[in-house]
Amino acid sequence: MRKPPSARTALGVLTGVNLLNYVDRYIPAGALPLILVAFGASDAQGGLLQSMFMFPYAIVAPLAGALGDRSRRFAIAGAGVLIWSAATFGSGLAPTFGILLAARIVIGVGEASYTVVTPSLLGDYYPPDRRGRVLSIFYAALPVGSAIGFAVGGAVGTHLGWRWAFYLAGIPGVALALLMLTFSDPPRGTQENQAPAPPAPVVPSASSPTRTTAPAAGWRALARRPSYVFNVAAQTIYTFAMGGLAAWMPTYFSRVRGLPLASASITFGAIVCLAGFAGTLLGGQLSDALARRDNTAPFLLSGLALVASAPFTLLAILSPSPAIFWPAMFVTLALLFFNTGPLNAVMANVLPPDIRARGFGISTMSIHLGGDALSPVIIGFASTILGGLRLPVLAAGLLLVLAGVVLLAGRAALARDLEAGAAT
Repeated sequence: MRKPPSARTALGVLTGVNLLNYVDRYIPAGALPLILVAFGASDAQGGLLQSMFMFPYAIVAPLAGALGDRSRRFAIAGAGVLIWSAATFGSGLAPTFGILLAARIVIGVGEASYTVVTPSLLGDYYPPDRRGRVLSIFYAALPVGSAIGFAVGGAVGTHLGWRWAFYLAGIPGVALALLMLTFSDPPRGTQENQAPAPPAPVVPSASSPTRTTAPAAGWRALARRPSYVFNVAAQTIYTFAMGGLAAWMPTYFSRVRGLPLASASITFGAIVCLAGFAGTLLGGQLSDALARRDNTAPFLLSGLALVASAPFTLLAILSPSPAIFWPAMFVTLALLFFNTGPLNAVMANVLPPDIRARGFGISTMSIHLGGDALSPVIIGFASTILGGLRLPVLAAGLLLVLAGVVLLAGRAALARDLEAGAAT
């Protein structure tokens, strides 16, 4: 029987695939003005490119999560990567805007199959006190991959045509997908200081209130953890704002600030990469360090960082001077990425192993259906109606403060849930 890969190998491969995940996701944002011109599409239609990716992504996520609690997670992840990589390459072949939208739907299905099972896999490699740092490394692929996606979409699209951006991004995923299909999963629950979860679904008993894999009982177990609800609510608001900004900021800098598209995409991508990478890793390190004294540190640190981003967001969007709006954008993004590792790590710590993939699946569905499946098209429609992107982009950016307030309000619930989990 094949052995699971080592923890370092698993982390390295999964992080590499996560990077490709975000490259493929944000190529359309970098090349959006070119795509709109090529098909004669409006801003409202342009917003659909991201939304039509996110709707199937959000719908498939809980199904993939439920499957991941019962089946080989590396197999599910590998199949998902293979599907989305083929659809990314196919996006470059699309003869009409409608077929391009259809390809984005397929990419969403593939990415959902990968994204929701990977935190569960990493949770079975690393103990709770190391998950903040580990998941920060994994999610550091988000800003780096997004930055590459912006740059590839804008620069490659400008010099070789937007179709070539999709061709170049689709090929590497196939190799990594085939590699993951050869991996076997690590045992479930061995990092929880308890026996692994039983392989077959069971109904919880009074003596085992948190161990349940029966579907209905699993959903009830999620609802009984209020900090999970606060976490998902805050991440939904956060994702609404971030998804809308990511989809439209290169276009905003090109149109409103008059920057060349390639320059705007590359500069914005570089800032996303540097600020996001630094913010993600620093957030994970600080959260793990502070959690030794205050177990609500993931909510406290993330909430304060989101609230503190507001003045820098105002400067980044409203200032006409590059000497002000680029540094302000850097600080804003660094603060926004503080929460990525801590919030996902504390979600993994609160949820028992036998419903963890399902919990991440429901979270993924919520944050995308209520978040970035809506915001790109809403901003696009608002831009069409209001005659510009400035006000819609500003409104989305200031919503991040609300996400921070929700996290700060959920600290007491998080403390109770962690204490209850430690007692079982």
